[in-house]
Amino acid sequence: MTDVCTVMTTCGSEETALTIAAALVDQAYAACVNIVPSIKSYYYFKGETHLDEEVMLIIKTTRELFPQVSEVITDLHTYEVPEILMFPIEEGSEPFLDWIRQSVNRLA
Repeated sequence: MTDVCTVMTTCGSEETALTIAAALVDQAYAACVNIVPSIKSYYYFKGETHLDEEVMLIIKTTRELFPQVSEVITDLHTYEVPEILMFPIEEGSEPFLDWIRQSVNRLA
């Protein structure tokens, strides 16, 4: 297992997604944020089912920075209960993993 991880969240608008992505990369909490437009989410919340269009963010970072990533998402998100899921990276291209590490440490 590596120290690199991805974090996933969904947003209700592209504007919110771009705000979160910019904050994470600009503060060096993420090396890259993929913004995947126009996904449909069918879910249960507060006693009802909902079908909404959302934007998905796939965030490349390190496990060490997960608390900061989570805090930025929580602070900037418009949802009452934002999805914040961390997925460890078991293996990957070493040059790509190194790029992530270097990118998030560039302000250190």
